[in-house]
Amino acid sequence: MGRGSAKTNECSGARRKRPSAFRVGLTAAALFLGALSVPVGAAREPSRSPPLALELVAEGFAAPIDLLSLPDGSGRAVVVDQRGVVFLLEGDGRLRDIPFLDLRDKLVFLARGFEERGLLGLAFHPEFARNGRLFATYTAPLAPGAPAGWNHTRRLSEFTTAGARDRVDPASERVLLELPWPSRKHLGGGLAFGPDGYLYVGLGDGGGVHGVGPEVLYEAFEVPPELAHWDRLAQDPWSLYGKILRLDVDRGFPGYAVPPLNPLANGLGRPEIWAWGFRQPWRLSFDGTDLFVSAVGETLWEAIYLVDRPGNYGWAIREGRHCFDRSRPKNPPPSCPRHGPFGEPLRDPIVEYPNTAVGLPGVALGREGIGTATVGGHVYRGSAIPALSGKLVFGDWSRSFREPSGQIFVATPPPVWGALWSIEKVLELDARVLGLGRDAEGELYVLSNAELGPHGRTGKVWKLVPRG
Repeated sequence: MGRGSAKTNECSGARRKRPSAFRVGLTAAALFLGALSVPVGAAREPSRSPPLALELVAEGFAAPIDLLSLPDGSGRAVVVDQRGVVFLLEGDGRLRDIPFLDLRDKLVFLARGFEERGLLGLAFHPEFARNGRLFATYTAPLAPGAPAGWNHTRRLSEFTTAGARDRVDPASERVLLELPWPSRKHLGGGLAFGPDGYLYVGLGDGGGVHGVGPEVLYEAFEVPPELAHWDRLAQDPWSLYGKILRLDVDRGFPGYAVPPLNPLANGLGRPEIWAWGFRQPWRLSFDGTDLFVSAVGETLWEAIYLVDRPGNYGWAIREGRHCFDRSRPKNPPPSCPRHGPFGEPLRDPIVEYPNTAVGLPGVALGREGIGTATVGGHVYRGSAIPALSGKLVFGDWSRSFREPSGQIFVATPPPVWGALWSIEKVLELDARVLGLGRDAEGELYVLSNAELGPHGRTGKVWKLVPRG
């Protein structure tokens, strides 16, 4: 899809199903496998997760990346489509024809094929039922005054609903933050309110290593040495790239205020920063006070971090729990610094797994790749699948880059603090998994499409249910 002014609902011709309309069988779509243990640095263990299946909720989207409940007690939810449209799901599962929010006119042009730009995140204010406020982050055209030849402007904005809270006026936009972006890559996109009432924002490291400008010039294993300095932005305390911000959006109008306990608010760096050392914080998910951050890998390792406190999470000194060196990405050194610019320890992920790049010539990892990119998830707190309670359910974009083969995993906390969580593969789709959503009851949803980017109408929303 491209940037345009059309306001028609491109899902209007899709078949609509209530969340319990039907259960997908193995012969219908090959959407579930028996739970499979996946070794993650430990001995193979018997499966501990129940057999799961998926029920179709809605379809006809381009690239649904998230599903969120409206925090107003109405039972309604929204589906966030990367192409710039947010759709409203009524409590009975009906998809409204009129978009809840339409930002297509505000987006940078989205290219055909693989595309990371677009509408990247949405979050409802904790007092949405009273004030109708919500927040979105997206890729806008390059703003005047930005560095010449850069790619686009990353924007964080507030919007307000009115009346029945069933539609947002794009003219209500209040821009909180604009950041020029050098490339099409490493955008991040996670957006969530914490239990402290502050807004957390995931920003990627800018992706300048892949080439500044409209096109991707260098793949991860082909970056020339003169561009390696872009990696260092994630460790630079005076740069917002490669960071998770924590903002007080209830004060500091017309922008935002900085929470006084942010770790760099004492003049050591940009005061908005809460945590640093991230390449691609694609999704943020809270479970109580624990913040889970999915970090898409650059070369060999996919990772999920438990950000339960501010600090340094390693990139680009480390990728996951492993050393990273841009000059030797296929054969990283066995040792590297364990501390950041302030002498702070680098914090390790709780989940990591090798991606399919480990099969490239010259990589001597001695492991088989499991997937291509982690797309985040949630700790399960629903009631329909009691055996998943307290476990992290997360997705991987696709087992194969070329063939749509998205995967769902369950991660179980270890008995010893600091150890990696064990993971099991419990589902495989004949589509790519773009994200996982959660409703007000804690039930989970899988969002998928069959395209390489936010195009077409193959996007679907599925509810995770017990198989039986």
